[in-house]
Amino acid sequence: MTEFEAKKIGSRQGLIAVGLGILIAQLIMTSTSSHNGIVNGFLWFTSFRYNMNILIGIIIMLFSGHFFGQLSGVAILIKKRNYVLTGILCGMAILITTAFLSSCTGFFQEGIKELGTNDDPFADYILKPAFWIFSIGLLPTLLVGIWFGRQIKKHSNIDKLGINIISESERS
Repeated sequence: MTEFEAKKIGSRQGLIAVGLGILIAQLIMTSTSSHNGIVNGFLWFTSFRYNMNILIGIIIMLFSGHFFGQLSGVAILIKKRNYVLTGILCGMAILITTAFLSSCTGFFQEGIKELGTNDDPFADYILKPAFWIFSIGLLPTLLVGIWFGRQIKKHSNIDKLGINIISESERS
C-alpha cells in the first residue's frame, strides 16, 4: 500500500466519521430541545441566532476530518500504529480543533467589541463554548474514534483486487 492510498482511505473514513459525529450531535441536540415537540427539537438550530457559527463549525469539522483522517490513514496502514489509540487521538484532535476554531467565530463577530469592558469576551465566546462542545462530545468522540480507527485498519487486509486477505493467526 502506498502513502497516497493510505491518505485517501484515511480521508474517506475521516469524513464518514465526521458525518456520524454530526448525526450524533443532531440527535443529542434534538433530544435536549424536544420539550416543545419533536419537530421543534429536530429544528433546534432555527431558534438560535448562531447559524453562522454552526455552519462554520461543520465546515471546520469536515476539513479537520479530512486532514486528521489522512494522518490516521498513514499512521495505521503504513506505520502500523495501534488503530484504537490512533482513532481516539484523531477524533479528539477533530473535536478540539472544531470546538476552538468554531468558538473563535463568535469572538470575532461579537466578543471583540467587548474587549476592555467588565465582560470577559475570551471566556464567554471561546472558553465556555469550547468547554461545552468538548464535554458533551467527549464520549461520542471516543466511540466514533474507535470505530474510525477500526474502519481504516480493515483496509490493511484488502489487496489490490479487493480480496480480503486474512492470515492463519487472524482466522482463529
